[in-house]
Amino acid sequence: MDPDLWFYGLLAISAIVLASGRYTVMVGIYHLLVYKIFKTRLKKYKIKAEFPAKKTVLEEAKWALLNKVNFGIIGIGTYILYKEGQLKVYHNLDEYGLLYAILIVPVTLFLLDTYFFWIHYFMHHPRFAKKSNHKIHHLFTNVSPWSAFSVHPIEGFIEILSRPLLLMFIPLHPYSILAFLLITFGLNVMGHSGYEFFPKNYPRIPLLNLGSCSTFHFLHHRDSCYNFSLFLNIWDRIMGTMHPEYEDFYDEVMSNREISR
Repeated sequence: MDPDLWFYGLLAISAIVLASGRYTVMVGIYHLLVYKIFKTRLKKYKIKAEFPAKKTVLEEAKWALLNKVNFGIIGIGTYILYKEGQLKVYHNLDEYGLLYAILIVPVTLFLLDTYFFWIHYFMHHPRFAKKSNHKIHHLFTNVSPWSAFSVHPIEGFIEILSRPLLLMFIPLHPYSILAFLLITFGLNVMGHSGYEFFPKNYPRIPLLNLGSCSTFHFLHHRDSCYNFSLFLNIWDRIMGTMHPEYEDFYDEVMSNREISR
């Protein structure tokens, strides 16, 4: 057999295993801490009092793990692009400076959020909804952290395609890439956790209110024609797709938190 086929096969399997392991371990730890060990203490932060059924959580995890096959496909493609010199990955921090390596991270977060908003927006459009199978992600209305990556593999492929696209056009150091991956993973899990840990009046605090939160995304799962952004809400504000009850509902969540004390 061609040695290259063995190599690419091993690369794909390794990427899938690593992605599945990262998801299982990191989400598992978050779930263990928030939903089990500190369940009583953190109950006041739960957006919806009821907890998702075990069957639902297993279904979320099933789709999320099935989606990890895309990491094998994208992993091979990204490696080939890197090998052919098509990626703007650099290894010497002095090449662009430390400040660039730090500031480029929020820039990539904004670009990813822009990419996500538009593909997400069109996935809800009647013309594309069936093809993307986005309905899978909306099977889960009382979300848990396991639902963060719980999408159909077709949708998952479209979403993860943003990573090599960023690497093709933006110079990134491995440290910046690592920071980007950790931040996006953490924000995605927190945004789907079903818990609101952000402070009172968060939606009204200048600049901070440009970010999304668990309540923001919870409303999208409840009323799917609003709140299409992932980490920010800038495009929702521009496009008029912000949920009209977002601030009031956030206040309601905060009131329930006070009552539960």
